[in-house]
Amino acid sequence: MAVKPLYIPPASHDLAESGTMILRDGTTAGIRLTVPDDRDLLRAFVGQLSTESKRHRFFAEGNPPADLIDTWCSSSDPRAQLTLIVTRLREGHERVIAAGSYFARDETTAEVAMAVDDEFHGKGLGTLLLERLALLAIRHGFTRLCAITQAENLPMREVFRESGFEWAETVEGGNMEVELSILPTERSVTRAEVRDRVATASSLRPFFQPRSVAVVGASREPSSIGYRIVEALVMNRFQGPVYPINPKASVVGCIPAYPSVRALPSPVDLAVVAVPRDAVLGVVDECALRGVRALVVITSGFAEIGAEGRALQDRLVEKVRGYGMRLVGPNCMGLLNTDPSVQLNASFAQAFPPPGRIAMLSQSG
Repeated sequence: MAVKPLYIPPASHDLAESGTMILRDGTTAGIRLTVPDDRDLLRAFVGQLSTESKRHRFFAEGNPPADLIDTWCSSSDPRAQLTLIVTRLREGHERVIAAGSYFARDETTAEVAMAVDDEFHGKGLGTLLLERLALLAIRHGFTRLCAITQAENLPMREVFRESGFEWAETVEGGNMEVELSILPTERSVTRAEVRDRVATASSLRPFFQPRSVAVVGASREPSSIGYRIVEALVMNRFQGPVYPINPKASVVGCIPAYPSVRALPSPVDLAVVAVPRDAVLGVVDECALRGVRALVVITSGFAEIGAEGRALQDRLVEKVRGYGMRLVGPNCMGLLNTDPSVQLNASFAQAFPPPGRIAMLSQSG
């Protein structure tokens, strides 16, 4: 009988110290170790925290001393200290949305502290950050983490509880000290796997169950891919609004069109992109500003044409992930869901299959 390994990080983890995380709401965020050049990013992060968040993290309502931020920027000796930051793009610029550190207390114990941007509370980010810090702490010889927080800090106590680690708390006055055993257990592994499944399912929902779809590059020319995708969505009775995007047309296929994603009357879950290759990155920026959650990029001319296309594709993927969105493509045929409650044909396929229990994923090229 095969013995299941005690802990294998979910596939979405990439590396413990870097890569992409999927949050509880299905959006993504980058995570990495700090470097000395992160001082300004961290100062901006601390400056935008609410008064309550600062009090919970620093036990004071003001900003922490500059030398503490300088300390966070040094992760070169993980046996002494280490800091992870979680980042998102905003208008094309990287910003920190969460930060977590551990500092060695003795040979086997490290003290941990974290802060999450108020805008991102409730998305499971604290638990994911604690999980990564624990993985790195174990790698560098620690078996326990401890934290000192205010007893009223219920969100942080929930982070410890949701981690699945064995933990105990001691309350003295208004403060609380928590000790966690970070050695993997069946419970902590199960919790990590469940979190990963829930987040992954949430990240796929905008692709296969979108409430609305925008087609960027919708054309009035019937032979064009942009026109055919709009036609496929409408003729196969997609159960939601379809928004053609065309800066030179007010109507596409009898449907009102909009000059840009920014001009849409409301955010959409899914955008199908069929614009010239050199316009794709700009469309990604617009989609991020308008709250689009997922992209299907039909456009070709990326990795399949050689080194130049590969470099552009890497920039595309990096930008999409940086904004927290998900991507199918580029250079793809699209996707469809025949569920009668969805009726999604976001492709230029000539046939729309009947509903059934078969799913297919094809990777070519």
